[in-house]
Amino acid sequence: MQFSTLVLATVMGFASFAAANNYANFFDDSACSVNGGIGVDITNDGCLGKGGNGGRGSVYIPDNGDVASTYCLVITHGDNTCSCQNVGYNFTPTGFCKTLDPTDLSYRFITQACSADNC
Repeated sequence: MQFSTLVLATVMGFASFAAANNYANFFDDSACSVNGGIGVDITNDGCLGKGGNGGRGSVYIPDNGDVASTYCLVITHGDNTCSCQNVGYNFTPTGFCKTLDPTDLSYRFITQACSADNC
């Protein structure tokens, strides 16, 4: 019984290390260092709107170990509802800081390559 418990605990420990980090963080500055927001799951395509206050200065894209997949950060300049795509930024989540235009009003992530801009 002790051996089974030890094996299970070991397997669970390895599984926790293998869990992907899918959480991006938006920041006020352009270097991913000032006033980071809460983590946003890059596999959730929900809209992140900033109202009339403008957007953030940068976003830290995590290294989730999924180097074979392409994701898209959809950026909308004119409204905070992600109604269209002014800019589509294709990326592979390898752990890096992406500078943003602080005048952008909304963002969303999608788990595929970006389509053509449509605003």
